[in-house]
Amino acid sequence: MTTSPATEPTRRLVRRPRVSRGHVLMTVVGLAAAVLAFGALRTRPGDERVAVATHQIRAGERVHPRDFRIAAVSLGGAGLSRLVRADDLHAVDGRIAGITIEPGELVPRRVLRPRAARAGRRAISIPVDPARAVGGRLAAGDRVDVLVADDDGVAIIVPDADVLAVDARGRGGIGDSSSPFTVTVAVDEAQSRLVAAAVVSGGLSLARTTGATPATGPTGGAANGGR
Repeated sequence: MTTSPATEPTRRLVRRPRVSRGHVLMTVVGLAAAVLAFGALRTRPGDERVAVATHQIRAGERVHPRDFRIAAVSLGGAGLSRLVRADDLHAVDGRIAGITIEPGELVPRRVLRPRAARAGRRAISIPVDPARAVGGRLAAGDRVDVLVADDDGVAIIVPDADVLAVDARGRGGIGDSSSPFTVTVAVDEAQSRLVAAAVVSGGLSLARTTGATPATGPTGGAANGGR
């Protein structure tokens, strides 16, 4: 028996949605934009990693990288440039806190001061006529003997001292001097007193000893307080 067209079951054609290349491209672009936006949120301009004190650091204490943690902050360029950043921690290791820093505080660069000199020594500036300082031909990194002349003769009061800085503009040192030439050297406590007395009394000279055999130590009357 044949089935007439009138009684034949109606077959429904189900059409699947067609996805064009344009739709795929728009989807990919949208996902890429979302990823980029998320990345921008995590690395927004102005977000920088800076040092924050983990505990109280008292004025005069030597600092170490372990004294700080790293925090992300958003600041303007001027404010950010004044702070210690994460990348700066190796450079400030061993510096001295100029003020007390409380826990959680951001750390300005200017409050971490370099040590005066190596091995716990002091820095003292000596105003001296260039004619008494190798004609002024001295530079940081040189070594010098600090000599002083008195009625008992000439003495080396600081042998083979490190030259920390040389200033030809005459910012001045201890004592009254119109000399435009100042040499900063590293000394210990006792030597700093001898140099201060020598600057005030006069008769002070510097001998360049870079590469020379070091003197054995202070000799002469001036080294014993100018007796």
